[in-house]
Amino acid sequence: MNQVNFDYKYPPKLEPIFTTKKRYILLKGGRSSGKTETIAHYLLERLMCKKVDLLCCREIQKSIPLSNYKVFARIIDKYKLPFKVQSDKIVNLYNNSTIVFTGLSDLTADSIKSYDNFGLVWIEEAQKISKKSWEILDPTIRVEGAQIFITMNPEVPDEEHPIVSELVGIKNDDALIIHINYDDNPFCPSNMRNMAELMRINRPDEYNRIWLGIPDDKSNSKVIKNFTNENIKPLHYIKTAPLHISCDFNVDPMSWIVAHKTIDKVFFIDELVIENTTTKQAVQEFIQRYKDHEGDIIINGDASGDFRRPENDMTNYVIMRNELQKHFKRKVEIQIRYFNPPIINRINAFNELVKDINGKRRLIVSPKCKWLLYNTIYLKYKEGTSVIDVPTHTQIRTDNKLKFLGHIFDAASYLVDFYFPVKNYNEQSYNTD
Repeated sequence: MNQVNFDYKYPPKLEPIFTTKKRYILLKGGRSSGKTETIAHYLLERLMCKKVDLLCCREIQKSIPLSNYKVFARIIDKYKLPFKVQSDKIVNLYNNSTIVFTGLSDLTADSIKSYDNFGLVWIEEAQKISKKSWEILDPTIRVEGAQIFITMNPEVPDEEHPIVSELVGIKNDDALIIHINYDDNPFCPSNMRNMAELMRINRPDEYNRIWLGIPDDKSNSKVIKNFTNENIKPLHYIKTAPLHISCDFNVDPMSWIVAHKTIDKVFFIDELVIENTTTKQAVQEFIQRYKDHEGDIIINGDASGDFRRPENDMTNYVIMRNELQKHFKRKVEIQIRYFNPPIINRINAFNELVKDINGKRRLIVSPKCKWLLYNTIYLKYKEGTSVIDVPTHTQIRTDNKLKFLGHIFDAASYLVDFYFPVKNYNEQSYNTD
């Protein structure tokens, strides 16, 4: 070890992982606690000391560079460790110990058998692991003395998670479980500590989840957090300023939001929420309201609006652009994503503008946007879950207002996420785990 000067620092609370012989090592807690960094260093050390193969896995492996591969690569480069970093794996040059990366959701009981000779496993982002994946993986790893390292930022109570519920229950005797947070990590950067403190003051619910690893209180099931009267102000339409139309396409109701924005703020000045209509009719309603607009017009919204419709050769966005250009006699831009982001990304981005960790409110809604304001109050998660509670047809027949839940929020959050995206807090890079 002295030959490569591999001397790293780690939080004292993680000291037990270096000596434990237990099969399961579960590290859970908030971000910036040092979990990922410590495990990566320690596993590289294990692979240099003895020939052993390491399987790194997560539920969904979209690409290897987005996994802990990049953490290993950075450490190897920093200390000039004797590993060859290849495009799909990492190999020790002296003893051929190998690190491979995979997504568990792609594996079956048969395909996972190829990993049964791995002596080390690291499950990252374990809060996302499904019960099925865990039940396939665990019995497959049967090398004598094999160890499974599990790192996670909890999203549900222990008893609801497929791995944690087992390790705190029937497998407790063979599990080392450590809950660690940023305040247990003496090497947590000062900027991260400052960020945590700001969130503790301004957004305590999120502070508990993100920084302390305490799952959200599901009794507080509102999707839009921290929205108050401070986010509602009379807004003036500016005839010469760029005007954004962000769209969620539905026949009933069609839901579009109209906005101005600056470099760091969004102002929702109006909404078009129309029942039993078409894209072309909705455009005509917009033109009726803003027929003398002199500034740019930019179209945002649902990526699926750029798909061709069976009954028409043109997409919804092309229909909009053609009608708007015909009236305003100038080019209209379409600024949308190639595909829609996960809804949690849009929710996070929207809530970040509602009130950021500095306590600043950068999303303002006009009282004219009555259905968006209705959503800020009544849009909720299903009880005990992080799934938005979409009303059923039966519920809508009982209360027609319920049909307006979700759609206008989608329209607004597409725009917010396009210009002000927020990286998922559970997908931060190595130094913010």
